[in-house]
Amino acid sequence: MLFRSARLIAAGHVDALLAGNALATHDIEGAMFGTALGQELYAKRSVHNGHYHHLDALNAVRQAGSIAAAVEAGRIPDGIMRALIKAGVPFVLAGSIRDDGPLPEVVTDSRAAQDAMRALTQRATTVIAMATQLHAIAVGNMTPSYAINPDGSLRPVYFYTVDMSEFAAEKLANRGSLTARAILTNVQDFVVTVERGLAGRRTQAG
Repeated sequence: MLFRSARLIAAGHVDALLAGNALATHDIEGAMFGTALGQELYAKRSVHNGHYHHLDALNAVRQAGSIAAAVEAGRIPDGIMRALIKAGVPFVLAGSIRDDGPLPEVVTDSRAAQDAMRALTQRATTVIAMATQLHAIAVGNMTPSYAINPDGSLRPVYFYTVDMSEFAAEKLANRGSLTARAILTNVQDFVVTVERGLAGRRTQAG
């Protein structure tokens, strides 16, 4: 899923990303070592000393000084964060008290993180929240239900939440995001299907 997501970003289908330390750290571990918390990404086999990979990835980026510096140095060969930086797509990584590390780009002041997120959500026309209940609620709370077109007319801001849990989808609606539409499915399947569908459209257009 990490590399499918990177293709979507590289193809210009993502205008901003809001996440936390965990997404970036897992993504970088996957890109650097082919593991997630020490297990092979696809085979799910445990790798010898793989439990260190999570911290190794964090330390490599911190040693480089930033995610962007690690990408430019060739330390991060693939993945979401590399694709964002290469494409110049803005992102906000909002910190949490339970973060390990965290990565240098993580905004650890919660109010500063909210301001940075709000600056992007105010410009959004479509929001897709994937398998992240807390971030989905946070973004839902700061995303307007409509946008103003250049000609002064109004258009809705489309908001979708993709999750395996009905509870997560209902929680978003209960918090006031009444325009949110739930897609109850596995996020990996969703990303793969979207990437394939958009790749097919590009092929037909070409």
